[in-house]
Amino acid sequence: MTDRLAEIQNALDSFQRDEARALLKEELKESPSAAAYYLAAQAARTEGDRVRYLRKALELDPDYQPAIAELGEPTPKQKPEQAPEDEPESAPDDTGATEAPQRWLASISKRWLAIIIDGFIVAIATVLLLVAGGALAPLDAAMASADQAAVSAAFSNFQSNTLTVNLLISAIYNVVLMVGFNGQTLGKMMLRLRVVKKRGGRITILDALLRNVFGYMVSQIFLLGYLWALFDAEKQTWHDKMAGTVVVEERRAVSV
Repeated sequence: MTDRLAEIQNALDSFQRDEARALLKEELKESPSAAAYYLAAQAARTEGDRVRYLRKALELDPDYQPAIAELGEPTPKQKPEQAPEDEPESAPDDTGATEAPQRWLASISKRWLAIIIDGFIVAIATVLLLVAGGALAPLDAAMASADQAAVSAAFSNFQSNTLTVNLLISAIYNVVLMVGFNGQTLGKMMLRLRVVKKRGGRITILDALLRNVFGYMVSQIFLLGYLWALFDAEKQTWHDKMAGTVVVEERRAVSV
């Protein structure tokens, strides 16, 4: 690896995407290579650009394994035709369908709306489980006794049980759905959002646990972890950074 490619890799590892892109612009102009285009894919702003750069890397070196592993599709030599090099931010539709999915970093407003939807679903499940488990019975009994101390103790216990059950259901809900539905919960499905690995590919169960259990606990400290996405170039929250993920928005672009 040349000094400049190593410098680009260091910039990417340090989340300095703008610096990496500036260096890549010079590298691709002076010495284009499969390795350079692969790094450009890691620094791409959109999923369409990422795919285009990976395919360009395989045009230069069809056996370049990092690009093959990420792209997960036949190399350019196996394809009947290639997309024009100057085609903006779009991936060819090899299936012949009239529409092809495109992906961009999701907007903060859509992400928060998805969180609200998922939170509402988890809240309903929490209430149903508490009622089914008889968690309200001690509180009802304490209120019927008119003993203020007993009511206070029963209410405190109910709050503790509610929080514990809510956190448990939230963890199971987010982890199971994100692993089973490739980075989507019901809220994200409704808004066409998806959680993916920062360098491409679907998240694993370990990623889901790190992001949606431990990461959520960190991000919920005064909600600072969520607010961080407002100022982050990759729109990453703290739990995204912990798991190495980004949230993308899937759109439909009509092929012509």
